[in-house]
Amino acid sequence: MKLKFAFCLQVLSLIALSTSQQSLAQEQLTLFLVRHAEKVDQSQESALTELGELRARAIAEILESEPVNHIYSTPFNRTMLTAKPAADFHQLTVTEYDGNTLQEFAEQLRQLEGVALIVGHSNTTPILVNHLVGTDFLSLDESIYDRVYVVTIDSEGIARLEMRFTVPRTR
Repeated sequence: MKLKFAFCLQVLSLIALSTSQQSLAQEQLTLFLVRHAEKVDQSQESALTELGELRARAIAEILESEPVNHIYSTPFNRTMLTAKPAADFHQLTVTEYDGNTLQEFAEQLRQLEGVALIVGHSNTTPILVNHLVGTDFLSLDESIYDRVYVVTIDSEGIARLEMRFTVPRTR
């Protein structure tokens, strides 16, 4: 009888541990921050090049196995077009953000739960990462499009950065 009781206690402890680990995982926030894909020209309404369209799909493919529940983009056509394949796959609406208020936007992002894609520019994406993680990245060179900054923020607010890349790689 004591053996059965001890076994039951052990099973209950494992269930409680498993449940607490699941709830910790649910409290984690994962942010995928990218620069828009290759653009045709410098205008605000610029479309993506053929390579840019391929890169936008590659970003979406990275996120296919992720439970994305938020997608943000600046209001420029090139950023919206970069976000579109991921938004279509996850059946989400792209929410616009202001690239001129990055500190405030970083604080807003920290309040989210789940997984988010944020599409910005060469001079906003690395700076937004800085606000989230405390790094000191500079603006990206105009020829760099392949960076995927993956910021994970745990339930205690501690942020970690992982770098990934899309193909084809740029310098």
